[in-house]
Amino acid sequence: MFSRDKAIMRSSMMVSGRSLAGVALAALAAPLAMPAFAAETAVAPEEILVTARKREERVQDVPIAMTVFDAEDIAARGVNALRDLEHSVPNLMFTSVDNVVSPQISLRGISSDARNIGFESGLSLYVDGVYTGRPSSFSVDMLDVAQVEVLRGPQGTLFGKNTTAGAINILTRAPAQEFEGNLELQYGNYDALRVRASASGPIVKDKLAIRVGGYIRKRDGYQHNLYTGGDLYTEDSKGAQAKLLLTPTNGFDLQIAVDGLHDRYRPNVNEMASGVGATGTSRDVDVDTPVYQERDVFGTSATANLDFGPGTLTSISAYRTTDIEFLTDDDGSSNPFLTGLFEEDQEQVSQELRIASNGNTRFSWVAGLYYFHQRVTTSRLSRLTNLLPFQIDVTLDAKVLTDSYAAFGQFDYKITDALTLTGGLRYTSEKKTLDMDLVGSPLFGIATVSLSGHRYKEDDLSPTLGLAWRPNDALNLYAKVAKGFKSGGFNADYVPSALVDFESESATNYEAGAKYVSPDRAVRANLAVFVTDYRDLQVIQFQQFAGFNISNAAEATIKGVELDFEASPIAGLRFDGSLGYLDATFDSFKNAGGAGIDYDGNRLTEAPRWTASFGAQYTHDIGVGSVTLRGDMTYRAHYFVDPENTPADRIPGYTLYSARLGFTTADGGWTVELWGKNLANKTYLNARGTPVLGGLLGQEYVNYGTPRTYGVRLVAAF
Repeated sequence: MFSRDKAIMRSSMMVSGRSLAGVALAALAAPLAMPAFAAETAVAPEEILVTARKREERVQDVPIAMTVFDAEDIAARGVNALRDLEHSVPNLMFTSVDNVVSPQISLRGISSDARNIGFESGLSLYVDGVYTGRPSSFSVDMLDVAQVEVLRGPQGTLFGKNTTAGAINILTRAPAQEFEGNLELQYGNYDALRVRASASGPIVKDKLAIRVGGYIRKRDGYQHNLYTGGDLYTEDSKGAQAKLLLTPTNGFDLQIAVDGLHDRYRPNVNEMASGVGATGTSRDVDVDTPVYQERDVFGTSATANLDFGPGTLTSISAYRTTDIEFLTDDDGSSNPFLTGLFEEDQEQVSQELRIASNGNTRFSWVAGLYYFHQRVTTSRLSRLTNLLPFQIDVTLDAKVLTDSYAAFGQFDYKITDALTLTGGLRYTSEKKTLDMDLVGSPLFGIATVSLSGHRYKEDDLSPTLGLAWRPNDALNLYAKVAKGFKSGGFNADYVPSALVDFESESATNYEAGAKYVSPDRAVRANLAVFVTDYRDLQVIQFQQFAGFNISNAAEATIKGVELDFEASPIAGLRFDGSLGYLDATFDSFKNAGGAGIDYDGNRLTEAPRWTASFGAQYTHDIGVGSVTLRGDMTYRAHYFVDPENTPADRIPGYTLYSARLGFTTADGGWTVELWGKNLANKTYLNARGTPVLGGLLGQEYVNYGTPRTYGVRLVAAF
């Protein structure tokens, strides 16, 4: 909470079915027809092991649409932060600029938003098995990341909470039993500096090991403020993490982890394309408020594994906090009209206890219990001055408590050596409580609401059922149906009425897929075809002069195809890419634009029909080391940012290019690399719309993506 005096002080300082089937059949036939390259012409990549089903499995054996990146992939693609993954994952979008406190992520046409503390994302993020409750904690550095698994579609059985769209599972490196370390330095245009360092080794040989690491990121702004002469869209972040691994006996290990980060940014500001505050040039703004974003994240966890022969018992206990504060210039001009000050504090405790069978037996299983408690508070002030003869303050103080309990289980049964049946079920009981004091303004259609102990409760059963057929070692064919559940919540925001509740949403996903890997592993191709039926889909809509209202669209259907592949035809040469297709529409969304104005048949927001990426990489040995050249292309078709689907809501499609050229010494101890992103310096839109006062000031805003960036990277490994 903050006092009004504090707020005053700070503000003053300042697809059709036929085409879908055709695409699916063509893509399915491709991997079946792909020949295996000769073993002597290509170096076979190592098997990729994943933990998407709470046990280690080969990625090609898992009947889930997923894209996996190991540490080598992350470095080769220049992935520095979570949002960089969008360039390599089909149907994944980061639809806003680099906003650490309120990122907007869309997967398979379902988007998240962190503004409202009573609304939760349909995409879940897990770090080392720990669920992160708010999207404001999603922006993480790729420090010491061993692997990232992007699971697409509802994962309601094993991941459970809020996975109607999918889950991102990040695994960081465990402490090593031999001493190792690395130091990474990057410097680029806009005086961008990135430093990472980590070290690991034993304290007591084979009994106790430690890993520590940290990073610093700084960068000048991509955006110029004409009013102050300074920069916006800057970066200033630092973080650290540490792990202790205790292995006192065979069959038991305990890992204790601590992490934290500290962000201080001058964020991107909406650029006025018309009306008051319009500058006439891109990446220029003219705002009087000293905008800023601050974020502090802390977390700790204890993960224990006990192998007792037939199974392994795992316990994950975790505590996390995220505190954010930001100051906004909501009129987007040099006039002191509308300023907003927001604070949000989040605290969560979670406990997972599960048991999984060991060994490659005909019947394997996982079962567990899960508990999650979250407390989120927000304090907000929006102040309107100088536009009317009098000042208007809109204030909000709110608190949401969540308690979620779940029991889950899943099994695999080998009917034959080639045919496997999968079944699973998760029971969830979720309770939420809202305290809310909103002092609104009738002039702008914002209600005055006072609620204490306002309750929401819901129980859910989410099943999954599937079949997987392995006709040979190269091919895995599967079909499954899975249900995902996201509980309802509260419009703890600037709202037009005291009706703050919205209901839960559910997603039933029907999916068929094929996974192919050649005998020499030089070719890998994965295909998924899906239809997802959403009931009571939760939709966020911006209301002019008011706020962001969440309601339940009656029905929506998302149809899609996803393909990703890797191929190494000769030694040193690698191709990889992805293709995503979405037909995401509202089947029924009555009165969405007002009484009698329906959005039936409109496209969902942040759901481009096509997403694609392609990369080519060649490594050549020159004796004293190796030279690697890589180029990447990513494409996004046009999409809409509002369910009304007007031309003013349309974001044009775009194509981006990047490249990297590096040298690594023969012993792998040193790497130096030149890199560039958005090499064509494409000026492309990420967002657009009408700001709060657009109706009065004739404004429309735009937000542009990252301009061309380039730099040098130096890595020392020891």
